[in-house]
Amino acid sequence: MVRRTMSYALVALSLPLRQSFTYRVPEALEAEARPGAMVEVPLRGRSVRGVVLARVRSSERADAQALTRVLSPPLLSPHLLELTRWVADYYLAPIGEVVAAALPGGGKGLAASRARRGAREDAVLRMALPERVTLSPAQRDAVREVEQAVRAAAFAPMLLHGVTASGKTEVYLRGALTAREAGGQTLVLVPEVALASQVVARFRQRFGGRVGLLHSYLGVGERRRNWELARRGALDVVVGARSAVFAPLPDLRLIVVDEEHEPAYKQSEQLRYHGRDVAVRRAQMLGVPVVLGSATPSLESLANAARGRYRHIQLPERIDRRPMPSVQVVDLRREDAALLSRPLRAAIAARLERGEQSLLWLNRRGHTHHLQCHACGWSPACPDCDITLTLHVDPLALRCHYCDHRAPAHSRCPQCEAGLQLRQSGAGTQRVERELARTLPAARVLRLDADISRDRAAPADVLERFSRGEADVLLGTQMIAKGLDFPDVTLVGVLDADVALHLPDFRAAERTWQLLVQVAGRAGRGRAPGEVLVQTCTPEHAAIAAFASGDTPAFQRQELAERRDAEYPPFVRLATLLVSGTDAALVEQAAVALGEHTRAAAAPLGVRVLGPAPQALARLRGRHRWHLLLKAPQARPLREAAAAALEWADRSRTLGRVRVMADIDPIEVL
Repeated sequence: MVRRTMSYALVALSLPLRQSFTYRVPEALEAEARPGAMVEVPLRGRSVRGVVLARVRSSERADAQALTRVLSPPLLSPHLLELTRWVADYYLAPIGEVVAAALPGGGKGLAASRARRGAREDAVLRMALPERVTLSPAQRDAVREVEQAVRAAAFAPMLLHGVTASGKTEVYLRGALTAREAGGQTLVLVPEVALASQVVARFRQRFGGRVGLLHSYLGVGERRRNWELARRGALDVVVGARSAVFAPLPDLRLIVVDEEHEPAYKQSEQLRYHGRDVAVRRAQMLGVPVVLGSATPSLESLANAARGRYRHIQLPERIDRRPMPSVQVVDLRREDAALLSRPLRAAIAARLERGEQSLLWLNRRGHTHHLQCHACGWSPACPDCDITLTLHVDPLALRCHYCDHRAPAHSRCPQCEAGLQLRQSGAGTQRVERELARTLPAARVLRLDADISRDRAAPADVLERFSRGEADVLLGTQMIAKGLDFPDVTLVGVLDADVALHLPDFRAAERTWQLLVQVAGRAGRGRAPGEVLVQTCTPEHAAIAAFASGDTPAFQRQELAERRDAEYPPFVRLATLLVSGTDAALVEQAAVALGEHTRAAAAPLGVRVLGPAPQALARLRGRHRWHLLLKAPQARPLREAAAAALEWADRSRTLGRVRVMADIDPIEVL
């Protein structure tokens, strides 16, 4: 009797554990249980679903349980499995959570999805539409470089640094066309869901119906359908937000990361990966070019270009040599207390008379962010987060913008019972909307912020209505600050440039400057010249002064000098260890113990450890939070130190119910 050699499968389960699980493969499932397949396995007395990462012939687990059944043929290609393993390794993340991120909706219900299995491509819309765009000389040079890189079929990271309205999207379109002519596909990443609708529209004008959209705001059926069409190679272009970096494109020839500087590319909770950096790594694995586009590149990307790691392609002028918008800084210290200064009100009124459109930007939603009783000083606070509640008027409620806790907006102070006469500060978009109705009643106003976006179809609808001229003013948060193209917008008003300027974060000045440049770039994109009014209480700040004067090099030199002195990126690499739990004393005790162990383990590696200290928002969703900051010249020793800390935390009994996570290359250190 011949004894059959035992076979095993390494399976990724969607659990917060940095390991895979070993299962024995029954002989009947040998042919089906291939890497990438979705399977059902037993785990602690229940059945769970996972994805096969690899097959092995031997295992130290003599008691390994058997796979129950195979639910699907391979859904993830060998390349995507390799990419998920790299993400898990680099970001010290649970492999099961990474694999779940690579599947639409985390993979739940995907194997039996009717939308996926019934996906059909629309053959009627496959024909490309004729091009009628004349390129500027700088665009021609940029297109030539991108096309040559696509045809060379080799890894080529390129930083496309173009001022707003310089025609970066046209460069993307020409590169994608070259990829399609070579029989391949293009992946286009955008930072905001609201921006995706306009980008998709531009690509569909050029590529017809073979353009798909992937982001979390889509209904689950549409997301699965588009994901399946991409996997079959039935789409020439996939446009999506951060998670689309895992899109299953079998012949990917070009990756584009639009607005590469945007912090939205970094996942800030759970699986803390950076979509831009994963895109660069994916391009490197496949040996294809990747284009990072921005009018305000991050200092890290500029440093990579200066070091020769990225090709630096520049578009220094707007198309048709249209002028950049003029800038006026309004010092709010010399104005009355109105949300809209006198110059801004006059500028909006002038646009109304001329039939032009205005865009107003305030990076704060809701009505009022800080309320206080005049009689006793009471302020409404979130019971689960260290933050005051924001007043919303539509619908009327007090809300936490972190955990979404809601409380009724009382007419009397709940603490002193006095008639509630609240001191209000920190206006949000709802309050500005009311102010516009009061001071400029003839203006038709549309608002776009996270509250509006709760309706998944709303962002695209708002932007489409504004594009059709159904409103005079578009009021919004960061959703409207970048990438949007409305030719009739001749005025941009920044209602409060100081919102994030004074946060205790080393990127605060850079982000403020980037946002100002980006939102200003929405003005004057048509034939009429544009104007930007910036309201601020600190016009002398370097970020605002540099924006007003247009002296970008001076601002960047100052920022780089300060970062070099303080040892921050791009001169060092960072990682944070995040400690959280429901018991404040235990969290502090665990953070101190972790700090002592990490400092001892990190010193031989040349890694500095700062902290532990409470995070700026020390309690979030009922969990108390501390952190440690790790610094090193190179990424490898930094990750080794962080990995050692996590392994110690996993073994340590002293940490009890406290959770420890790592954030590699954090975008903020608050």
